Amino acid sequence: MTSKHCLLITALAVFSFQALSAVEVDDSRVIEPSKSTYQLESRGLAFKDRRKVGVGLSTAGALGFLGANIEINFTPQDSFMGGFGMGDSYQSYALQYKHSIGGSWFVPYVGGGYARWYTVTDDNGRIQETSPGLLADKFLSRRELNTGRFDEHLFYPMAGVQYFQLKGKWAGFSLYAQVMMLLDLDDLVSAPTGEFGAFFYF
Repeated sequence: MTSKHCLLITALAVFSFQALSAVEVDDSRVIEPSKSTYQLESRGLAFKDRRKVGVGLSTAGALGFLGANIEINFTPQDSFMGGFGMGDSYQSYALQYKHSIGGSWFVPYVGGGYARWYTVTDDNGRIQETSPGLLADKFLSRRELNTGRFDEHLFYPMAGVQYFQLKGKWAGFSLYAQVMMLLDLDDLVSAPTGEFGAFFYF
């Protein structure tokens, strides 16, 4: 990993922790929805109805080794996410749709998306290994491994669960874990993987 990548990782981490520590939240706005709101949806979905935008970090998933994401909640159940990421000698971006099912502090969800993993220089050299390893093991051809150049287009269904901190000074913070099946339709190959991440919603 280059010094440029290390600098990006450090900047993203600092930004996330500063956002968490700098935001003061009115607990009553988050955990005291009206009775009619309780009748229509869970507390987790009511939370998403109030906080429309989330920013966060992810690892080991659709964006590769490390990614930065933004999520927009169009409805309490439905949201769209976009992100940029990177790994060893490649960059990535992804777009995905997520449908939240329900719950209180823990909200399960399903969805799907598209990701592109690609190299940006011509002098990467032969690829010995990748992070994550499934890139070299499943998706790269022998020619791509030898030249160090590739452009992979991946589609994936996913399912996961998201934890929302609904009250206190950490209100707005969220953790999630999900599983997905990455599909390369050009070569008709697939690989399962998991993704972990954190968001802050405001």
